[in-house]
Amino acid sequence: MGFKDLNLRVLAVAIMMVKPSLSIPPRLMRNSTELPSKFAEFSETAEIGWGSPTANAGWRIAPALNIIVNGVRRLATIDTGSTGALMDKSFLPSFDPKKAEEGHVFYSSSKILEEGHWVPDIEIEYLGPKGVRVMSKTPVLAVERTIKCPQFNQTLHGHRCPKNATMGIIKRALQQPYFGIGFGRDRDTSSQATPDRNPMINIVSINNVTIDRAKYHPGYIITNQALIVGLTSNNTQDFVTMDLERGPNWEKDQRAWAGPKVSVALNDETYANGSQGSLLVDTGIAQMYLEAGRQFQPGDEIRFAIPDEKNPVATYTITNSGVQRNVMSPSKILNSTSLTPYVNTGRNFLNKFDVYFNPTEGQYGLRFKGTGKEDFVKFYHP
Repeated sequence: MGFKDLNLRVLAVAIMMVKPSLSIPPRLMRNSTELPSKFAEFSETAEIGWGSPTANAGWRIAPALNIIVNGVRRLATIDTGSTGALMDKSFLPSFDPKKAEEGHVFYSSSKILEEGHWVPDIEIEYLGPKGVRVMSKTPVLAVERTIKCPQFNQTLHGHRCPKNATMGIIKRALQQPYFGIGFGRDRDTSSQATPDRNPMINIVSINNVTIDRAKYHPGYIITNQALIVGLTSNNTQDFVTMDLERGPNWEKDQRAWAGPKVSVALNDETYANGSQGSLLVDTGIAQMYLEAGRQFQPGDEIRFAIPDEKNPVATYTITNSGVQRNVMSPSKILNSTSLTPYVNTGRNFLNKFDVYFNPTEGQYGLRFKGTGKEDFVKFYHP
């Protein structure tokens, strides 16, 4: 064997040694050590402080931002469990419903249907500390009717609740704008929940200066103190990321990712095959919706591994019915109508984790903000 042949053989062996196992999925979890290089070229970012006392309230209430739309300052609830900015039609510039796209947003947890028309290209300003101003530009649903519609099915009903399915119009003391900034919500009942309608991934300017696409990386971070837009090496430090799968509308918009994954186990059971389902960290609700593969009972200990038990980023445990509560425990646990394992954590998850969403590469990140001494939660930092 010649010297050249020997070198080639050594090289081939080396390649075989580093070749990933075929059992590992093609989209792998990326750890935080890769983040500085990923975002090194991006520097434009802005911090929008919460307009509600979220940090001091232990996430007992939904977060909100101060906004200006149509020249008027308002407070908008921020919801990661839905997609699309909504406000009463009276808050928006006049528009002709005959020329606007008919639309809706359906909240599967409450069964509330918001009916209206999408008004295109609405510029919304978000007010941060020290005079910071951030602007998004998206369609906004001008809400004409808010109705309880438990049997709503977009395939059958279009964008309006049929008369025989309604449980009455919902009347609210204040018609506060409601902004859905979540992803992976473009399902059969919410096919209009597409990335082009997500205000926080459609930022157009910071402090009245148009963003530089070479310096601004789309995405947002949620912390106790603020919502941060624009991902950089500095603001993504200490996050561990998970790669997301493509959602049903990815071919139409390559920011349309599915939600992250989670595995569920009850009591002393192991995480059964097929127990991995979809995870939703939802700032809009205090309760949890859970499909654990079988009916859970009062007093059950429920364990979660994100994204799975074999290669977890995080694990945590709660107890059903409020026994042995911890700060990540929801106000209550309700059965999900999902046919596959599914966990909507509610917003108390954010008492121990910051989260971020990267719509360009399709990544979801967790950053632990506990002490590491908690017995109910563990973070696996590389």
